Amino acid sequence: MPTTLREQSLNKLKNFICQGLPYYSSKRNYDLGPSNRTNISLLSPYIRKRILHEKEVINKCLKHHSLNKIEKFIQEVFWRVYWKGWMEGRVRVWQNYNKNLRSLISEYSFGEKKDNYNTALNGKTGIDCFDDWIKELINYGYLHNHSRMWFASIWIHTLKLPWELGANFFLKNLVDGDPASNTLSWRWVAGLHTKGKCYVASEDNIKKFSNGRYLQKNILNKEISLPEFQSFIFEKKEFDTQNFSKKNNLILLNINNLSYLDETIQMMKENYICFINHDEVYNYSDLPRKFNKTSIDEYISFLNTKKIECKTFSNFENFFSFFEKSEFSKVFTFYPSIGYELDFLNLQFKKFGVNLNFIYDEFDTLCWKHASSGFFKFKTKIPDFVSQIN
Repeated sequence: MPTTLREQSLNKLKNFICQGLPYYSSKRNYDLGPSNRTNISLLSPYIRKRILHEKEVINKCLKHHSLNKIEKFIQEVFWRVYWKGWMEGRVRVWQNYNKNLRSLISEYSFGEKKDNYNTALNGKTGIDCFDDWIKELINYGYLHNHSRMWFASIWIHTLKLPWELGANFFLKNLVDGDPASNTLSWRWVAGLHTKGKCYVASEDNIKKFSNGRYLQKNILNKEISLPEFQSFIFEKKEFDTQNFSKKNNLILLNINNLSYLDETIQMMKENYICFINHDEVYNYSDLPRKFNKTSIDEYISFLNTKKIECKTFSNFENFFSFFEKSEFSKVFTFYPSIGYELDFLNLQFKKFGVNLNFIYDEFDTLCWKHASSGFFKFKTKIPDFVSQIN
């Protein structure tokens, strides 16, 4: 019986390859409820933290099936890295989202807007599927991807609530919540990602792909007005690990990149590893918070089994005090990608007047430079990406 998150992830991947992967393309859109997830992989929480690296997933799947046969699943693995690359070149999307979110939280904290907002958050809308998804998200920290789209559509187009508040609710509760995937998916549903297009859920579609679990009629708004569209120019960035000598560096672990790849572990053996046991960088609910803590605790324990010592600091003050007295001139961390972890680390290092240097994952840098436009152009590169990570 798998005991650690790493063991769980490998076991889930093994079972999915044998049982669900051959039928993924035809069955993936069905949400059969939280007690029946055999048609999807459930790997996203582990991939999110890189407890299970995308390269591992892709290569293990392709050992058993050809790319043509499992193309749809492989594309879904690449969607996540694509979203990250797209937003790396459009940082203002993340910045604008957070600016608007702060304003909206204040705006929806009183009066009728607060009442409508709380009705949705408490699952009291009278829309059966939506109210169930609220409870499911809170209780399990997970929703099927199709239900996430339906949920977002109802939130925005029927309940008329700001997409930013919905995205915030997802990120707070999803165990696999990723700032890029989450933010950009909500923008897409709202009609802000692709000009002239938005996503509108229908009762018939929900009935079909929930396997007849939801049968309500004439409850969803179908008269949609698209918001004003703003395009964001892709700003090309260089993702080069600067001045990293491979050995004898100070590497700070972060929760977004806990890779078990052999090459990562070898790197750890040749460097000085540390971790700052700081407060959560975001107001996560209990399930994501617990998953985060377990992830880092188990990773440090795993490093110890490999005779890799990880020095843990209780706060940033203690860490920077150690750094000033040490022989190290630079601090490195595995790049956490745009999001709250990166924002928090940059803020702390700026506060203490120390530069933070990033180690970039080769899989990310391989893909991100091709994420400047739409996914349909990006996915034509997938066979080439796959050939380079084998």
